[in-house]
Amino acid sequence: MSRHLDVASGGAVSSPRLGLPPFPTGWYVLCFSAELPKGTVRRGTYFGRELVLFRGQGGRAAVVDAHCPHMGAHMGHGGTVVGDTLRCPFHGFCFDADGTCVSTPYPSGRPP
Repeated sequence: MSRHLDVASGGAVSSPRLGLPPFPTGWYVLCFSAELPKGTVRRGTYFGRELVLFRGQGGRAAVVDAHCPHMGAHMGHGGTVVGDTLRCPFHGFCFDADGTCVSTPYPSGRPP
């Protein structure tokens, strides 16, 4: 018997599925490319998590956690695309497509 996370209940359950997860791993379609033009922010709940999709001005699409790691603001409500980053609506921290903070509006610069 293997153990895996039951997405619906949030708990681990036993499974006779030869160690396989409860759903296939791989690529999932969250939206079509035409539904996410450059400069667009789109929010949604996928796999039980709130996520934000955005496309930078360079054309790269990205998916990041919906909540800013700084103070928890939901970037799907007022977050904006600035260049190739997603700017948090609360304090203006900017995150790249990998979710890394790349700039802040403060003179001290970005946090470690």
